[in-house]
Amino acid sequence: MDDLEAAEREITASTVTRVHYTAPPYSLENMKQLHRQLFSDLYEWAGEIRTVDISKGGTRFCTCARIEAEALKIFTKLQEVDWLRKQDKDSFCGLLAEYYCELNMIHPFREGNGRVQRIFFEHLALSAGYELDWENISQEEWIQANIDGVDVNYGPMKKIFNRIVTS
Repeated sequence: MDDLEAAEREITASTVTRVHYTAPPYSLENMKQLHRQLFSDLYEWAGEIRTVDISKGGTRFCTCARIEAEALKIFTKLQEVDWLRKQDKDSFCGLLAEYYCELNMIHPFREGNGRVQRIFFEHLALSAGYELDWENISQEEWIQANIDGVDVNYGPMKKIFNRIVTS
């Protein structure tokens, strides 16, 4: 872990306590607000959509010109399925995995996407009557599930969510 990553973790560990649950409807604006709350002490651009294209490893994330349009598609689909409410656990986990992977590919911020996404999905789960317990996921398993999601293979992510989702 480099110095910047260590500083991010230390600062967000204290700022995360300022984040309060938000009920649906959700949008990219909610994610921008979460990002601002978490990272405003660290980055002057906290809460702003990135203006550069980025990649990590062999994965190229959504081009910055398409972030808002692609995010709108995902949030519209989530709204159409009533924010995943009224789903049994298995269906909920399958849909959660799909939307997590899709939103991860958008990667709207230069840094901090993972933390914002986890908090957003905690809110989404709470609104549907579930909770997420992130404790028992190895970094290797999590990274691989996200890589698999790039190839629209949501099975590994669903397996993780089946394990960490509680009602």
